[in-house]
Amino acid sequence: MVSVFTAKFELSRYDEKCLIDNNLTRLVYTTGKFEGLSTTLAQTDAIIHRFEVRDVSTEDKATVLNLKRGYQFLMDNQTSDVTIADILKINQIVKGGQANSGKLRTVEVQVPLTNAVWVPPIPSEQTIQRVQKILNADKSAIDRALDLNLVLSRWQLFEDGNKRTALITANLVLVQAGAGILMIPEGKMHWYGSQLAKFYRTNNMVGLKQWLYDNCLFGM
Repeated sequence: MVSVFTAKFELSRYDEKCLIDNNLTRLVYTTGKFEGLSTTLAQTDAIIHRFEVRDVSTEDKATVLNLKRGYQFLMDNQTSDVTIADILKINQIVKGGQANSGKLRTVEVQVPLTNAVWVPPIPSEQTIQRVQKILNADKSAIDRALDLNLVLSRWQLFEDGNKRTALITANLVLVQAGAGILMIPEGKMHWYGSQLAKFYRTNNMVGLKQWLYDNCLFGM
């Protein structure tokens, strides 16, 4: 069956670098919002460029700088296929090397949803094999990237930083293929969050995956 999630863009490595450079602030800003980042877009840009920023917590500053390093990691890793080791490394980067970052969680976590709680299973060897199957799937880069973003968000492989890790991993797949970037528009973040919670409950990604394809892929 031919995938409907075909490439929208065919970009060179230089084009991808320009695309990320031109959108770095918004990428960091929107990615951080899904994990509670409280900075404004202007504050985020100032932190990225190492300007003095007042009334921003040390934690938020660290989150911004760690996400900046996460997106820079994409540009340094465009020559080989994405691996499980890359996913672990991305989590370690976005969590700033904190304890247990870059390591599969071994404890139960509960994800609060509206009128419900999602308790993902503790990652196992079978979980890793399922992730590897997505990485190796005979699908377009966009198809695999969208799957990874949703599945890694839902499975919660790490104790923290899962949505950040999922988005950057998806973008690593896209960048390596010259297929653009995945970014949730600020005005659609609340809707996406509510639909992501629905996906956690139902494990049905069809509609949400199509929405991401239609609204959240950008190129040049």
